[in-house]
Amino acid sequence: MEVENVFGELEEVKQEIFRGKVTNFQIAEHPSRFKGAGFEIHTTNRWRPGEPLSNVDWNLSLRTWPKEIYKIDRIETRNAPVIIMADVSPSIFVEIDRSVSRFRLLLHLLGGLGFTANYFHDPVGVVAVSGGVEFYLRPRLGQGQILFAAKLLLEQSEKFEKEKERAATKKSGLNSALEMLLSALRRQCSIVILSDFNSEINGELEIDFKMVETLSALHHWNVLAIFLDDPLEFAWRSGSGVVKVKNVETGQIEKVKASRAEQIRQDFTEKREILRQRLAKAGVDSTVLSFGDHFNQLSQFLSERRATR
Repeated sequence: MEVENVFGELEEVKQEIFRGKVTNFQIAEHPSRFKGAGFEIHTTNRWRPGEPLSNVDWNLSLRTWPKEIYKIDRIETRNAPVIIMADVSPSIFVEIDRSVSRFRLLLHLLGGLGFTANYFHDPVGVVAVSGGVEFYLRPRLGQGQILFAAKLLLEQSEKFEKEKERAATKKSGLNSALEMLLSALRRQCSIVILSDFNSEINGELEIDFKMVETLSALHHWNVLAIFLDDPLEFAWRSGSGVVKVKNVETGQIEKVKASRAEQIRQDFTEKREILRQRLAKAGVDSTVLSFGDHFNQLSQFLSERRATR
C-alpha cells in the first residue's frame, strides 16, 4: 500500500465517521462534547492558607468571608486519552486479498477510533508491538497524530515484506506493551488493542492475564480488545489434495489436506472464543471484526457495551 493511498482511505474513513457514526464510536465517557471549564465537582472543603486560589468557590465563600473560605476539589475530566495498541506482528500482514486484509482493517480502525477521539478533544496515543514495542507515540491532539502513526505502520509493513524469512521470536510483544503502559500512563485512559492474537490463540505465546487485569482495573475497566479476522484465510477453492501451509510467526511449514480447511477454521474459532472468555474474566471486553461491515459491527459492539455498563 502506498502512503498516498493510505491517507486517501483514512480521509474517506473520517468522512464516513463524521456522517453519523462518530457518537457511536465513543469509548471514553463524555456527557457532552463541550464541558465548560472541563472539571467535575467532587467535594467542597475549607480552604487553607497556602493552597491554590484557583480552587476557591467565591460564590460560596462570599457569605462567610473572611472567617471561612471554601474550595472545590475537582476531578479533571475534559480530556480522556485514548491509547491504541496496534499489533504489527508478521501474521497481520499475511493477505489472501489485499482489499480485505487484516492490515487494511487495522488502519481503518486506527483512523476511525482516532478521529472520533479527536472529535471529542481526547488525545490519542499509539503503541505498535511485534516481538516487542516497535514505537510509542504519546497521547496528543490533532489528526496529524493519526496520519503519522499510519505512516509508521505502513513502514513496518514494508519492513516485513523485506524480511519474510526472519527468525521467529518467542517473545510476546503484547506483554511488553502492557508492561510499558502500566509504568507510562499516569492518568485514566481508554485502551484499545487491535490484534489477530494469532500466536496467543495457537498457544505459541501466552498473555500475562494478571497484568491485563491490573491494567484494566487501573483504568476503570475501560480496556477493549478487537480481534482482526480474515475469513478468506482458510477458504481454499479446492477440497482435494494437499496444501503447504507456512506459519509466518515461527517459519514452520507443514502439509495440510485441503479437505481439513473447514475443520482447521472451526478449531481456530473455538480457541479464539476461549481466549476471549479469559480476557473477559480479566476485565477486557472484546469483539471479532473482519473487513467489510466493520464500522457497523464496531458501532453495535460499543453501543451494547455502553448499555450494560
